[in-house]
Amino acid sequence: MTSSTDLAYAHIKSAIMSGELKAGDRIKEELIAEKIGVSRTPIRHAIQKLTAQGFVATLHNSGARVADWSSQDLEEITAMRALLEGFGAGIAARKVKPEDMEILRDLAAEMEAAAARGTRESLEAITELNSRFHMAIIEASGNRRLAEVIGNLAHPLLVQRRFSGFSPERLQRSMNHHREIIDALASGSPEWATNIMRSHILSSAVDLET
Repeated sequence: MTSSTDLAYAHIKSAIMSGELKAGDRIKEELIAEKIGVSRTPIRHAIQKLTAQGFVATLHNSGARVADWSSQDLEEITAMRALLEGFGAGIAARKVKPEDMEILRDLAAEMEAAAARGTRESLEAITELNSRFHMAIIEASGNRRLAEVIGNLAHPLLVQRRFSGFSPERLQRSMNHHREIIDALASGSPEWATNIMRSHILSSAVDLET
């Protein structure tokens, strides 16, 4: 992507992730172009990438809109992620390096600190940190195709799942799961890593329903 396309991509994605642009909202190229000072061409390129990643739906005669996922869509995506990320975590347990573990521990600590602060901004920040945590594990597996598939699957859940809406109990459960995943990877146990990752992701289905 060009720098202008990068700028447009980051702007639109941030607006979606923050809730400024909500499910079903139209993405108005002319307003974005004026706001960030680029032409409409890089904005279209950014929309194409966001469409491929699941953030945006481009419909005939109605333009680009923020994707609106049904509960069934989210259930199916959650089930697929549980299988694929569990598989990836099992591989990572055999291959994870000390520097990978350091990254995961730092991300877990950042999420715990954000949860402890308890502000809306800090809780929203957990969404991005959580995504980085999960993708760091898949990247540690060394399977590039798996990372690409899971990255695309995760996007709809990132948009729908708001940590600011979690009860303290659910938030703590998620933080505890992260620490157990780290312990499983550190132990080198593929079975443990696979099982706890699957349990962690499937438990998010309950969070999405409420």
